[in-house]
Amino acid sequence: MSEQPHSAGAEQAPAPQAFDATSKVAAWMIGIASIILGILAGLFNPLLSHSTSAQGAEIDTVFSLLLGVATVVFVLVEGVLIYSIVRFRPAPNDDSDGLPIRGNTRLEVLWTAIPAFTVAFIAVFSYRVLADIDRPVPGEMVVEVTARQFSWEFYYPAQDVKSDELHIPLGKQVLLKMRSADVIHAFWVPAFRIQEDVLPDRETEARITGTVTGTYPVLCAELCGIGHAEMRSQVVVQPDAELQDWLRGLVAAKGQAPAAGDQMAAGRQLFTQYACDACHTLTDAKATGQIGPKLDGIGNIAGSAVPGQSAEDFIRTSIVTPNEVITKGFQPDIMPQDFGQRMSKQELDTLVSYLLAQK
Repeated sequence: MSEQPHSAGAEQAPAPQAFDATSKVAAWMIGIASIILGILAGLFNPLLSHSTSAQGAEIDTVFSLLLGVATVVFVLVEGVLIYSIVRFRPAPNDDSDGLPIRGNTRLEVLWTAIPAFTVAFIAVFSYRVLADIDRPVPGEMVVEVTARQFSWEFYYPAQDVKSDELHIPLGKQVLLKMRSADVIHAFWVPAFRIQEDVLPDRETEARITGTVTGTYPVLCAELCGIGHAEMRSQVVVQPDAELQDWLRGLVAAKGQAPAAGDQMAAGRQLFTQYACDACHTLTDAKATGQIGPKLDGIGNIAGSAVPGQSAEDFIRTSIVTPNEVITKGFQPDIMPQDFGQRMSKQELDTLVSYLLAQK
């Protein structure tokens, strides 16, 4: 019994036409579905939490627009692709060549013009938002930000006071003038959608306007060394009256010698203010840093650390010239070298006394 050969001319169902009525209906359905899903994705963006700054709200608008456009493109392309695979797939055992198709000039013009218009619209819209969030306003508050390994310092020039955390007034624009004391850092407040490089060779700027009272984390978004993960602070958004009270408190405390009963509290505050807690563990200050030596009990061991050097001199030297004596197991050039210039004599004396008291 012989096998009957397959005839190349055997009858097959005619291939569906690319632009028949069924394909046009499918194209309309895919197009409408992509637009509806794109609008829903843009209006109810599932990837963003609520922004707490005026600038962040505008940035969220751009992101939602991009997500909506991307959703339209994704659904449209994938929908047409899946439809084409299902409807125009070859019949089983059909090894013949596909039909020679020259193309469709109108379709090619359309799919070139629409993306070009979309990209141009997004570019113009994004530029307008960028210009708007960087626009100065009369009477904006100025805060100078200094980044260093591995801490943030905020200076209020109008009151001539410093803080290790940023306080800003609710609903009023603040200009941040930022510079690094060492390497490249990046000022980032996720809740504000603000991120700006902080450079050692030039001043960079960012503007923020808090719209919801609260406390929000400040992070460094640039890998800046071994203590990068510990380089954190916070920004406090509060009513202007509360901010002014806080600033007056800093002014009143500036230059005043702490009372005897407040020496420990003042030393603890300085320990945190100068970000010693980012690198050292000290139970009294609730510090858990792992970059530098543990300081629990430093008052007991400082006197025997260097022969002939008193405990007070050892602690003072370790703060002012930290590379002079390196504890075994740790590296030089990690601790900032400029505490001697940044701290007043009174602050240094208070911090040394505080550490000597850690038995």
